[in-house]
Amino acid sequence: MKESHLWNFIYHHISKNNSVILTAVVDHEEGSPGKEGFKMAVSSSGDFIGSVGGGVMEFDLIKRSEELLKSKVPVNLLEKFYHSRKKNVTKSGLICSGSQTNFTVLLNKKDVKTVKDIADYIAAYKPGKLSFSNKGIKIIMRKRNDLTYVFNYRNDEDWNYEETIGLKNFVYVIGGGHVGLAVSKIMSDLDFHVTVFDDRKDLPVLINNKFANKIITGKFSELGKYITEGNQTYVVIVTKSYVSDKESLMQVISKNVRYIGIMGTKVKIKKIYNEAVKEGISKELLKVVHAPIGIDISSDTPEEIAVSIAAEIIKVKNS
Repeated sequence: MKESHLWNFIYHHISKNNSVILTAVVDHEEGSPGKEGFKMAVSSSGDFIGSVGGGVMEFDLIKRSEELLKSKVPVNLLEKFYHSRKKNVTKSGLICSGSQTNFTVLLNKKDVKTVKDIADYIAAYKPGKLSFSNKGIKIIMRKRNDLTYVFNYRNDEDWNYEETIGLKNFVYVIGGGHVGLAVSKIMSDLDFHVTVFDDRKDLPVLINNKFANKIITGKFSELGKYITEGNQTYVVIVTKSYVSDKESLMQVISKNVRYIGIMGTKVKIKKIYNEAVKEGISKELLKVVHAPIGIDISSDTPEEIAVSIAAEIIKVKNS
């Protein structure tokens, strides 16, 4: 789920004088389906969005949220749920092992400004910290932690959770053809900011790519100046030929990015690498490139190739 969708959902409902129960995972132990940053919102209108882990646990939490909304009482809860049959603990109903700590809070008209600020920061990729505590929620502007999620627990009355917001994962899809379109769609669904680059201005598939946040046309040999470096940057090279693949690789190979992948057969990749070495690129540097791109699932269609690429990027992102 896109984080912006959740906060826009909350803003939409509380600005219409509905109340919303927000549940967020602030801590977890291995095995838990709910991880830090997972969130779910239930409105007094009966609508809901998001997930904190699924299954019977989530079903029960939605039902409880509906009951809390009907009671119209203030809600500020920190609860640890165990996904097991252990005795003398609060059970989630799941048996997958591990545990998760959920924060649940009631939001209404008085929280409109805070929620709007959070939504705006996420939309504009501004750095900030989302803070939860027994006092409620707030945004700390223009600040961020080295870690995305920080949970400090002393007791039920003295704890805080901070989540860095405004960080965005950027994927540069080099090649605006059918594979580029399929990659754009799946990466957009995964909440990446998608930039597509191609040298063909009149390519119909490129023009009709509604999943890209930005489309750039130009020479592949000038691609490098458009790449924003950083640990949240991923580069997917899926151009129309080995020549443009090689040009693109030469432009990004020395960039400080999290991931570079090239689509193609092993024969084609070897040819690109050999030529790159002749042009001064070290064999050691080429080892960081994922080629052929994607996890091997015997993919064939553009959509299947996109799934394999997305899976590999997710694996790198979460490692």
